[in-house]
Amino acid sequence: MSAAQIAPRRSRGLFATIGAYLPHPTRWRHVVGYMVAVYRREWVGSLFSGFVEPLVVLAGLGIGLGVLVGDRAAEITGGVSYVTYIAPALMASQAMQFGAGEAAWPILGRIMWVRIYHAMVATPLKPTDIIVGAIAFIGGKVAFAATFFAGVLLATGIATSPLGALTMIGVSTLTGLAFAAPITAFSVTQKTDQGFAFIFRLIITPLTFFSGTYFPIENLPEWAQFISWCTPLAHGVALSRGLALGTEIPNAATHVAVLAAWTIGGTVIASILFRRRMLK
Repeated sequence: MSAAQIAPRRSRGLFATIGAYLPHPTRWRHVVGYMVAVYRREWVGSLFSGFVEPLVVLAGLGIGLGVLVGDRAAEITGGVSYVTYIAPALMASQAMQFGAGEAAWPILGRIMWVRIYHAMVATPLKPTDIIVGAIAFIGGKVAFAATFFAGVLLATGIATSPLGALTMIGVSTLTGLAFAAPITAFSVTQKTDQGFAFIFRLIITPLTFFSGTYFPIENLPEWAQFISWCTPLAHGVALSRGLALGTEIPNAATHVAVLAAWTIGGTVIASILFRRRMLK
C-alpha cells in the first residue's frame, strides 16, 4: 500500500478518535431530560439545602455578625453594610457548594450503586453525551437555586437592579459549573466516597473563607492571594458582588474566562476519564 493511500486512512482514524470524545449535538439532551424527570419526584428533599439553608446562613452571618461588626464594617466593605457586602458572595459560595455536592455522591452513585450510567452506555448515547448531559443538569439545578437567592437579594434591596440580579444567576451558574466539572472528573475515577471527605474538608470549605466572601482578598498574604485567584470562587465572588452593588468590576472578562476555563477543562477531562471507565 502506498503512502498516498495510508495518509487518508490515518486522517479518518484521527477524526474518528476525536469524534468519540465529542458530544452528539442533541443526544446529551436526553440525559438532561431523564435527570429532570427524576428530579421532579424528589425536588422537595433538596428544598432545605437549596433554598432555606442559604437564607439561614445569610441571616446568621450577615445580620447577626453584622451587628457585632457594627460601624467598623465600612472599613472593609467600602461603605456598604456588612450584610450587603457578604450576601452576593454567599450566593456564589452556595453555588460552589451546590455544584460540588451534585458532582460528588450523585455521580458516583449512578456509576457504582444505581449503575444507571451503565444502562445509558448500552444505548446509542456516547459516554461524552452522558457526562455533558449530567454536568448540564447540575448547571440547571444551580441556576434554579440561584434564581431564588437572587430574588431575595433583589427584594431586600441588596441587589440594586433586576438586570444585575439576573446576571448574578448566570455568574452563580458558571461558578457552580466551574467546580462541578472538575469534581465530576474526580468522581468518575472513584470506587468509594472516601475521597470526597478530602475535597470538601480541605478544599471546598476553606475556599469559602479565603476567596473574598467575608473579607477582602487583599487582606491576605500575597501568596494566599495568588492561590485564591487561581481558584474559581474568588472570581465568582468578585463578579457577583460587583453586579449586586452596581459597581465597576475590574478585569471582569478575566473572571469570566477563568470560570469558563475551569468548566470546559473539567468537562473535557471528565469525558475522557468516564469513557475509559465505561469501556473497560
